[in-house]
Amino acid sequence: MDTMQLEINRIKREVQRLKDLHEVQDLMSRYFHWHAAGLHKDCYDRLFSHKANDVRVEIANWGCWEGQDAVKNFYYKTLPLLEGDRKGQMYIHTLDTPCIQISGDGKTAKGVWFSPGHETARTEGKLRAMWCWSYIGTDFIKEDGIWKIWHYHCYAMFKTPYERSWVEESIKPSLPTGAGSPVPPELGPNKPYTYFNEYTTDSVRELVPEPPEPYETFDPAKAY
Repeated sequence: MDTMQLEINRIKREVQRLKDLHEVQDLMSRYFHWHAAGLHKDCYDRLFSHKANDVRVEIANWGCWEGQDAVKNFYYKTLPLLEGDRKGQMYIHTLDTPCIQISGDGKTAKGVWFSPGHETARTEGKLRAMWCWSYIGTDFIKEDGIWKIWHYHCYAMFKTPYERSWVEESIKPSLPTGAGSPVPPELGPNKPYTYFNEYTTDSVRELVPEPPEPYETFDPAKAY
């Protein structure tokens, strides 16, 4: 193969990598737009892997929903039950500081983001405004040429009332099932959470989730 053909192939690989980076970021941004609008079924139907048996969603200290049936139930039933009629409610979670790596073989990708957000939720019959910040770590898989969410992990940073700082008061994440929850146990997580280190005045910040380094093939031991 001559030098010119080698250079053409290199450019093609680089163009594909840049295209993949854009598509992964667009996928995550679309997820957060749809989540804010309560389009949870669309999130599962159109954005998640429907082929990977180990597709997974982990939220803060709630636990993990793993497997196609569990993840589908989370978006079709669990979230709608938690939000109810959504009247007066608002869940806005943004994405910044993206750090994305496409695998060398082009089959998977990994990304982390800070996610500043604010919420208005109904607590004990009253609407309450809150700041809710988190970290997002996600693994992606390409299926039939289209990027899909494979493992989605929301790591809690802090949740505090709108009128008070995170140093003054912290709102502990309520569990999705249990006393007072409209969600029955069978729609709760089927595995325990793997990491929880929400901010407190005596906590120490750790590099979790760790920004991905360049890699050739996916390592299950490094899944988010």
